[in-house]
Parts: sequence; C-alpha cells; structure tokens
Amino acid sequence: MTPTLHLRTAVPSDVDVLLAWRREIAAWITQTIGSDQWSTPYPRERLAMWIDRGETAMVSLSPDSDPIATITASTWGDPELWTDEELKVPAHYLYKLSVLRPYAGQGIGECLIAWARDLAAKAGSHVVRCDVWSSNMKLKTYYERQGFRYLRTEPDVNSGALFEIQATRIDGLPIVDKDIHLSNASSVPSGDVSDDGGRGV
Repeated sequence: MTPTLHLRTAVPSDVDVLLAWRREIAAWITQTIGSDQWSTPYPRERLAMWIDRGETAMVSLSPDSDPIATITASTWGDPELWTDEELKVPAHYLYKLSVLRPYAGQGIGECLIAWARDLAAKAGSHVVRCDVWSSNMKLKTYYERQGFRYLRTEPDVNSGALFEIQATRIDGLPIVDKDIHLSNASSVPSGDVSDDGGRGV
C-alpha cells in the first residue's frame, strides 16, 4: 500500500540533497542493473535552474520529515528530443523522478506519475512525456508498465528513449500537495538539460 505523500516546492538548499541522491542512485543502478545511467556528474547549476523555475517538488512521508523522493514537472520540452509537431501539443514533461532505495517498491513512483498526470490535466495539457535513459531496459519496461507508450529512441543521446501517456484527472491519490506551488514556467531553460531523464524509481 502506498503511504501518504506530502509534497512541497523545492528550494535552493535542496540542490545538495538532490546531487547526493543522484550519486547514490547511480551507484545502485550500476551495481544492480549494469546501466551507465547517471554515470556523469550532473552540474549543480542545472538542478538550481529547475528549482528556480519552481518546477521541482520534494516528497516526504510527513509534513516535517526529510524528503525521500522528488519529481520535476515542466511545460518545457527539449527541442533536441521532441519534434516541432509534438511540441505544439500542450504537454507536461517529467524530469528527475527519483525515489530513495529504502522506499522503493511501495508504489511511490507510480503515485507521483499519477499525480503528474492529474496536474497536467488540470493545467490543460493533453499528454505527459518523459525521456528515459536509452540503455536502461528495466527502466523502459517500468514506464511501459505504468501505461506510457514508447515513441522512439533518439540516437546519440544518453536519455533518448521517449515515452508519453495521456494527461487525465485522477481522484483519491494519497498525496497532500497544499504546500506545492509549481510554477509551470513557460520560458525556455538556459543551458543544456537534455542529458538527464534517468529515473531512480
């Protein structure tokens, strides 16, 4: 049974936490799956950029406890991955969905995906999309199990396996998000953000 999740908007001090999580999850992926996902350091300024845009949420099991997961939901799609026609469709894009390993297997990742689909539908988006690490077959299967439709894999991109699912209202999720204020900024992020997409779910 999925526990109740408490979401809040990420703040600048969360950058160090997210970088540490990335290192921990990358080591686990290498040891258990054999994928090179997240094998290169992720620049601090890119994480700070997502947080500054107000599009990253931190997830805890109670209002005052330490976070155990994160998700970024943005209306910005990378033009290096998505076609002009695809970018014309109102969409939300998932980035950096991560759940700490001690809390894996409790349906937290699935719940956050459902929350993102509901968030997107409320905002008027038609679909939710993500780019998945191309060499991580287990992760690609995970998204297919969540109902995502595989579109294609872009060549020469670490995170080039592209998926989408319909945005839809979903009631009754075990999520408390009264402290979440994702901005869904429409401006284009600065710098290259396309080498990510691996999710530690």
